Amino acid sequence: MPANRGRPKAPDSDTHAARVRLLMAARQLFVKCGYAKVSTRQIAEAAGLNAGMIRYYFGDKAGLFEATLRETLAPIIEELSRRARAPQAQDIAAVIGMYYQVMGPNPDLPKLVFRSLHDPGSPEHRIVSRVLGSFVDQAVQSFHVLLNNPGVLRDGIVTNQALLSTIALAVFPFLAPSIMLNKLAISLNPEFLTQFAQHNGTLLSGGMLQAPYTTLDPTTSTR
Repeated sequence: MPANRGRPKAPDSDTHAARVRLLMAARQLFVKCGYAKVSTRQIAEAAGLNAGMIRYYFGDKAGLFEATLRETLAPIIEELSRRARAPQAQDIAAVIGMYYQVMGPNPDLPKLVFRSLHDPGSPEHRIVSRVLGSFVDQAVQSFHVLLNNPGVLRDGIVTNQALLSTIALAVFPFLAPSIMLNKLAISLNPEFLTQFAQHNGTLLSGGMLQAPYTTLDPTTSTR
């Protein structure tokens, strides 16, 4: 019996491209409209594909939503893991810069995650909780390796407090109310986020870190 009876089969050469198109369309629609108000048909139409392709690659809308979250967060985990493995790459501020690079094109995604986590009755709550729980487990583990390396934190700085401060600096700009950003004349565009990453690097170096701030490696890339 064929394994995928009833599912459309994409040519091998188009498999990756079609999957990426679905992920990009889903991320844009989920952020704009919210999980509950988006249908698989809408996502497929936005991607220029048949709705059956979502079943083929992801099973259903929930599977697509989970894949969207996991693959958006993956570059951050990869950067943290790389720096945890490399004693010479202990620049904590650069991880904030990586987060800004990933979230810059998707500035409202953290708000979607935040709303979902604080609405246990929402259909996406379970998915977000599972994905974010896995992300936090991996991130905390890598951050602890980084922060506990000799020569990283100043004397008297508590690791968990340093970790929470780092997360706050990274996440808050995307959770800040629009009225606050407008009053401060701040737009979360690439130019501002690059400057803000440098500002936070200077802030961390002057406060809790021993090492001076350096910019992101030019070879670092995101998906």
